Amino acid sequence: MILVLRRRTRRLIGGVLALSGTLLITAALASAGVARLTMARLEPLRQVQTPTNDIALTFDISWGTEMPAKIADILETTGVQATVFVSGPWASRNTELLQRFAAQGHELASHGYKHSNMSAWNESQIEEAITLTHRIIKDATGQESCFIRPPNGDYDDLVITVAAKTGYTVVIWSLDSLDWLNPGVGKIVDRVVSRAKPGDIILMHASDTCKQTDQALPAVIEGLRGKGLEMVTLRDLLFRAQLLR
Repeated sequence: MILVLRRRTRRLIGGVLALSGTLLITAALASAGVARLTMARLEPLRQVQTPTNDIALTFDISWGTEMPAKIADILETTGVQATVFVSGPWASRNTELLQRFAAQGHELASHGYKHSNMSAWNESQIEEAITLTHRIIKDATGQESCFIRPPNGDYDDLVITVAAKTGYTVVIWSLDSLDWLNPGVGKIVDRVVSRAKPGDIILMHASDTCKQTDQALPAVIEGLRGKGLEMVTLRDLLFRAQLLR
């Protein structure tokens, strides 16, 4: 894996390699379970080894307004902090919802611009998609995003390398709730709660195409808390694992 963050955001601890104004974590942090660089392929951030009971609850949004608003309501009521990955077009059309997530203290991250596989794009297309969405989020909320989850979780070495050049870390997940399949509320809850462990990055969705996420989320939150897990943003997950300061 590689992990890249802007220098002005937080300073990373451990051995680093400067790359076009960013920090590329290599084998120096491999033992911490955060960054691994293999000769075969670059890998995204999937989970974090941590001595704490922290876990990152993340949501992808590309379509609609009803489910995002419901998720915001639940997160506000339960006092949970999450990381919300938004596509550029959705963010530009739904500024008020974007600002609401930011005002509630959630971390905003990029879900790219077009909802298509980034591994099929060239370098300039990847960079443009990252830059466009970054600007939309910053202009609307003032947040400087530094994480991107490519649409469909699709990536290759070029996607990770270009993201690094623009100050971004590619983030996938370690636990997929499968809420995007609308498999039933009970199945979503059981899948997440039964499998969750410290350091996980949980994938959920807040697009209108996912019809059961709002029904499952309260029980997911209750179940995770019942296991002694605390839901935090991605930045805080890394910070509490003493990988950022």
